[in-house]
Amino acid sequence: MRLDSSIRPDSIKPDSIKPDQAGFTLVELMVVLAVVLILLLIAVPSFADILDRYRVRGAADAAIALVADARSGSVQSNRDVAVSFGGTDPAWCIGANGAVAPATLGNVVPAAIPCVCTTSSNCTVLNNATAGSAGQQTLALQSTDYSGVTMGTRPSSFTFSGRFGDVQPLGSSSVIFTSPKSKYQIQMTVAPLGQASLCTPSGQPAIPGISSC
Repeated sequence: MRLDSSIRPDSIKPDSIKPDQAGFTLVELMVVLAVVLILLLIAVPSFADILDRYRVRGAADAAIALVADARSGSVQSNRDVAVSFGGTDPAWCIGANGAVAPATLGNVVPAAIPCVCTTSSNCTVLNNATAGSAGQQTLALQSTDYSGVTMGTRPSSFTFSGRFGDVQPLGSSSVIFTSPKSKYQIQMTVAPLGQASLCTPSGQPAIPGISSC
């Protein structure tokens, strides 16, 4: 193939460049950047709201799971389990502690003593189904795992009966978790028979998957 030597580089005029060979103009780049900036301004608040809701939902889900494990452990071990709420604002904690074995075989099992949940190792429940051969399962929840989430007025400690898994003294117990930006709230309620549930307090924004109280 021979190149046409009669065509010189300086003979190519700018007008001869095809449109699809041209680059972006400064105006076009500015328009694109403006659109991207607008999209970011729209997305950032939405993402922050999702994160706010996610954190309080995570804390509430963990709390109800702990209560369910405490009740299950009491029935499986046939020993009472005390559930306690503690911590000083903004810190909070929830812990469950099972009754220990009697000092002498054949004696009555002593009552469960509420644990100081600020130290997780203080809170253990006998649960052979999940804790392996040792049978001891640590059941404690700390606010440090859910940054910014706060807990309302701490309810009094209560005990799950090892015989039926009901609440002693008989009655219900509830606590409210608030999201870091104080926009969302979730209430955990433990019914007299021991079942725990979550709901959003009246007048609060809805959270997918959680019904209104």
